[in-house]
Amino acid sequence: MASNEIMTNKNSTSDIKCIILQQTFTGKRELKVTTIPKPPAPADDEILIAVKACGVSFNDVLARYGLLEDIPRPPFVPGFEFSGEVLDIGTNVTNVDRGDRVVVLTHFSAWSEQIIVKKDLVFKIPKEMSFREAAVFPVAYLTAYILLFEIGNIKPNQTLLFHSAGGGVGVALTQLSKLVPNLTIIATASPHKFEVLRAHIHYLFDHDMDYIEDVKKIAPDGIDLVLDCMAGDDCERGLALLKFNGKYIMYGTSSLLSWSVKNFFGLTKGMSNWWQNDKISCLRLFQDSKSVHGFNLIQLLLRGSNDTRSYLADTMHKIFLLYKEGKIKPVVDSVFTFEEVNNALGKLIDRKNIGKVVIEPFLQSKPEKVKKSKTNTPQGRSEDAHSSSTSGPDDDNDDKDPDDFQTNNPASNP
Repeated sequence: MASNEIMTNKNSTSDIKCIILQQTFTGKRELKVTTIPKPPAPADDEILIAVKACGVSFNDVLARYGLLEDIPRPPFVPGFEFSGEVLDIGTNVTNVDRGDRVVVLTHFSAWSEQIIVKKDLVFKIPKEMSFREAAVFPVAYLTAYILLFEIGNIKPNQTLLFHSAGGGVGVALTQLSKLVPNLTIIATASPHKFEVLRAHIHYLFDHDMDYIEDVKKIAPDGIDLVLDCMAGDDCERGLALLKFNGKYIMYGTSSLLSWSVKNFFGLTKGMSNWWQNDKISCLRLFQDSKSVHGFNLIQLLLRGSNDTRSYLADTMHKIFLLYKEGKIKPVVDSVFTFEEVNNALGKLIDRKNIGKVVIEPFLQSKPEKVKKSKTNTPQGRSEDAHSSSTSGPDDDNDDKDPDDFQTNNPASNP
């Protein structure tokens, strides 16, 4: 939607609610709930959808502060994923019909009460899946699946390291990695999330601690696959921990917000430190026989070809099948209204979420947090055997149902 179509506060029966990211005269960027005219009838290859729930990811946080590449000029409607119900379809649309429950990937514009989208990345959702689960499904699980199985080519008996285990992609990585036999899972997270996560991850480390030496003790030969959503210092750490023929994949830059985003000088200092990281040496990669990759789902949505969109669609069908088989299950941390969008983003900024955060045009129930169930210490292992910054290997059955992340979480079912 063009930016000059957005700025309206007149409320009439032909208006719909949306969130816009606008820039004030002082240069401050802020999110605002407003109204815009209802979309017109869809064109031949378009679909009109009534939005029920929207997923919030760290890319939305970066966009909020102008730290994401290829951001539209304000004002614009943010958001990359949402679920809803089909209201109308164009004459060339055959993959969905009016009244279908769907989930959609889009390059911005998701945070609106109604939206028109191209037909390519619109998918029917399984009947067992709620709108909230569907809204947080595409970005996290597409990213995790492609990182592990397409680019990472993870194999049994290997070792995996990733960060932000409590985030949306982190939870998806944890669930999907359970599908690989005898895979050693090492991850970093905020210490207050250990109680929930330690039952699903063999080794947990406090991200703010220097975890390199501890990881080397666990994997003396190095790590087979490092998945880095942080960048910054973690890039050098990840490369240092890779084993011979290991792979390092960067898929995010959330360390840009590891300092106070409300403090301009802190932000400037943080960006300066981030950009001063050593450049990767091709000669060093050759000598150590290591691989470095990058994956950016948002750029695929923006610049991808028809083949790329077909690839993403095929991958979506694969992960939907895993959902139907009960092998993966999205975790909804909390739910907010459009009017509470700043609180929703604040959860991600403060690293307080476990799983994904949802915003809805009209909330159907009060926001709820994931209930943190106590994790029993496996027999033969003492809690005192590990430092306060780590959680050691559990002896749980790797066939354990991954939806244990979802312990009694009412937010998942509207």
